[in-house]
Amino acid sequence: MSIWFPYLATDRMTIRQPSLRGKPFVLAAPEQGRMVVRAASAGAVKLGISPGMVLADVRAVLPGVEVFPDDPAAHAQLLEALARWCYRYTPIAAVDPPDGLLLDISGCAHL
Repeated sequence: MSIWFPYLATDRMTIRQPSLRGKPFVLAAPEQGRMVVRAASAGAVKLGISPGMVLADVRAVLPGVEVFPDDPAAHAQLLEALARWCYRYTPIAAVDPPDGLLLDISGCAHL
């Protein structure tokens, strides 16, 4: 089974800073001399913001958007922890970077 967490990075931020809940914000990182959105919260996505957009374009669409630095190592660590947690349900759980898990559910079809 494949599990996709489209808001894994932004949900992590929301848990760490509850004041962000429901607000549009993005995680950005430098790429080829410009800042690029790596992850967008559900609130930002509803307003037309998506990962891959240049931060200057995002600010043109949504001037008050909050921007935080992206931390890919922290997201990978969280994904690894989720995979380890899944071992209680399956003998094989693997990380599918950047925001997914693969679980072996063979033999579980009757459930």
